[in-house]
This record gives sequence, structure tokens and C-alpha cells, in this order.
Amino acid sequence: MQIIPVIDIKLGCAVLAKQGDRKNYLPLATPLCHSSKIEDVINAYLQLYPFTHLYIADLDALMGLGNNQRLINSLFARYPQLSFMIDSGSLTPSYTPVHNKQFTTIIGTESITAKTLAKTPQLTKNFILSLDFKSEHIMMGDAILYKSPALWPKDLIIMTLGLVGKDNGPDFKKLQYYSNTYPQHNFMAAGGIRHHKDLLQLKKLGIQQALIASALHNKKLTTQDIEQLHRPV
Repeated sequence: MQIIPVIDIKLGCAVLAKQGDRKNYLPLATPLCHSSKIEDVINAYLQLYPFTHLYIADLDALMGLGNNQRLINSLFARYPQLSFMIDSGSLTPSYTPVHNKQFTTIIGTESITAKTLAKTPQLTKNFILSLDFKSEHIMMGDAILYKSPALWPKDLIIMTLGLVGKDNGPDFKKLQYYSNTYPQHNFMAAGGIRHHKDLLQLKKLGIQQALIASALHNKKLTTQDIEQLHRPV
């Protein structure tokens, strides 16, 4: 299983996400990293484990309050070894990576309509769709997007914002449903993952990738845990 650390950026700082209440997210200060400076957070992650991928959410762009494009572009040059997965609410963001495979666009159902998604192959082929849920039972976006595999790329994220930072565990039922119903797609877990046991349970469901912030920052996932999960069976 691959662990992908998450950084939420707001006003140029890393913030700690909790239950999707973006307006009230505060600058990050955790046992893993006392600083909200983006580079300090990335370095803290890399000291924990040599991750190869990093997920970034540009919250200002997602909320229509500007963007952190310049900052994100600077990260490409500083960390050329990392592959960035970036959600800025756009299918065609204006980034300048140092090589073609350095970033993958994430687009959430909160930011795109089914009509636009149907035209996506003409816009970009390199993207991941995030099926966004406000809570376990509330979808964010066109309902048709959640049951239209013909519109989906190979890789999707199941994001339950109401579980982020809540320490209640991920939405196992939803992840199992999507994994079993659409086996031709790869689903990534996001929201509510607490510890090693949650990840082992997700792995049993066939989930091979997980987006995580809180469990890393609270040190509930150790280097040894991550090494064990990343190790091929």
C-alpha cells in the first residue's frame, strides 16, 4: 500500500484540515511539524519516510479566493524528485513543472460538472477524479458523476470531507462498495484514516493508496508502519 501525504495550502501556509470547514482551518502546528511553512512540512514528511508522491490542495483556488500558484511552482524546482498531485479546482492549471511527469491534476466533483467531465479527454488525459462527499451520505456535485464509470479516469479518490481530522476512521462501507462494484478502477482512500490498523483493513478491501495528513502529524503512523505497508507482499 502506498501512503501519500497531504498538504492543504491556504494564504501561503499549510493548514490542518478538519471536517471540510475550510474557512476556519488554522495554520499547522503539530507533533510532526511545528511550522506552517510549506517546505518545512514537506521536509518533515521526508524525514519520516522517503515518500515519492505528495497531494496538495490549493484551498484558496478551491474557494475562489485567489490561488497559490507561484508557491506551488517553486516546489517543483525545490523537490524535483517528488510527483505532486494537485487539486486547484481546474483541469488545466498553469503550472511549470521541471519535467512532464512531475504533477497530476486532481479534479473533484465539487468543482466539475458531468457535462464538462464528458469533454475532459479533449482537455487533458492526465487527471484523477475525486468523488467528494460532504459526509458519508451527502454528495458534493452532480449525482450522476458518482455512478458514471464511462466518464471516469482509471484512478479515483473517494474523499469524505466530514471525516477529515475527525479520528472516526475512514468510510469503509463506501470504499468497499466502489472497489467491489467498479473493479476496473483504482480507488484511493481519503478522510478519517487514524492508524496502521485502518490501513491494513483498507488493504484487505483492495485499496492500494491512501491520502493522509492527521495520522502522520499526530505520529500515529510511524516510519516502521509505513515501511511495512509499502513493502511488496
